[in-house]
Amino acid sequence: MKYDIVYLLKNDIDSDEIRYSLRSIEKNFPYNKVWFVSGCPEGIKPDGFIDFQQVGDTKWKRSTSALAAACRNDKITEDFWLFNDDFFVIRKVRGIKPMISGTILQRCKQVETRNRGMQSGYTRQLRKTAHALKVNGYTQYDFALHVPILINRAKALEVLNKFPDCPMFRSLYGNYCGLESIKTNDVKIRDLKMLPDEDAKFVSTEDNSFLKGAVGEYIRELFPEPSKYEV
Repeated sequence: MKYDIVYLLKNDIDSDEIRYSLRSIEKNFPYNKVWFVSGCPEGIKPDGFIDFQQVGDTKWKRSTSALAAACRNDKITEDFWLFNDDFFVIRKVRGIKPMISGTILQRCKQVETRNRGMQSGYTRQLRKTAHALKVNGYTQYDFALHVPILINRAKALEVLNKFPDCPMFRSLYGNYCGLESIKTNDVKIRDLKMLPDEDAKFVSTEDNSFLKGAVGEYIRELFPEPSKYEV
């Protein structure tokens, strides 16, 4: 069965990455319809659009508010693939098993080591999420890899209601639902010289690596043709 794809986008999004993400799914990923929530860049027309003004004092809370809007929309398939605008499918896939990098606290330590021991808003949210899961008796695996994850709308709303102050949704959802997962490294590339592994099916970028890095050039060469969503 093919499911819808949902992108949660900033209201004022102005990014070229979403164009190439769409080109990649059209070529390599099975899906039903594409939905944008909150933002819609000029020159792109998805199959469905939820015009929603995000709310919250952090980017995680704003994204979570958009997710709740998607989950309340009965026009979206009951299960859907949650994508970010910087996710690219670089080889044909039929489906995806949930993926983890390890535990949430291991992820914290990895990020803080990279930041020379400094905590950040991101790692504080990770620690808050791990604590909330632990005190409620759930596992604390890190599901927040930069790859798509299949979400059930009803289950997602349960998670958002149970953990209203913890916006790190993917890890909350994966542990709450007890998803069977495989352990893997994240596919996010920040380095300007790095390329995806030869057998990689997914890659993700950040603004600088997409615009100026070898991985951005690789993606643009891989998907030169506009998708049907570019108008």
